[in-house]
Parts: sequence; structure tokens; C-alpha cells
Amino acid sequence: MALVLYLDEGHRFVGHAIVAVGWVQAARLSARPVLLGAQACRATGSVLVRYRRHEALSATETEQASFRSIAAACGRHRLAVVDHLVVTTTGEYTSAWSGGA
Repeated sequence: MALVLYLDEGHRFVGHAIVAVGWVQAARLSARPVLLGAQACRATGSVLVRYRRHEALSATETEQASFRSIAAACGRHRLAVVDHLVVTTTGEYTSAWSGGA
């Protein structure tokens, strides 16, 4: 599952949206659902979060490329994608911002 957390200019939480359910949808994730949710809650920033049950903790190369593509597209619409988190069911996570993804 992939979801987006939306933030305002003060980096306060203003909303969230599930943008993909299942590995097929997650593989096809684009900037469009991220941008639509941002418009709905008037967000200026976002965090892309991917939940995993049994996979590796770090983002795959495909996910990293997807994240960069989504961040670039959102940036053209003045929406900052400030982080990419990978979270497992055990509560472990990695962050692109801290260099983990």
C-alpha cells in the first residue's frame, strides 16, 4: 500500500490519501493522485509512504526512480515531496531524506 501525508507551509499535517493498494497499483503510481489530494486539502508539501508486510526495508531501485519522477512532477505544480518512507509491519522504517532510500 502507498499513501501520502499532506503538509501545509508550516509543515503541519493537513490530510492524507491512500494512492495505491497492492503491488500492481504501487508499481504504476504516478503524480496525478498525489496532486489531486494536495489540491483537495491545499497542501504545499507531502510525504510518500510505502507499507510492506514481508519485503526488504529499503526502497527498490524502481521505487526510488518512481519517487524521483513523482517528486519532479509535483515540483512543477509547486508541491514539495519532502520524504519517501518505507515502513514495515514491525514498525521499522527507512527515509529517503536521511539517506536510507
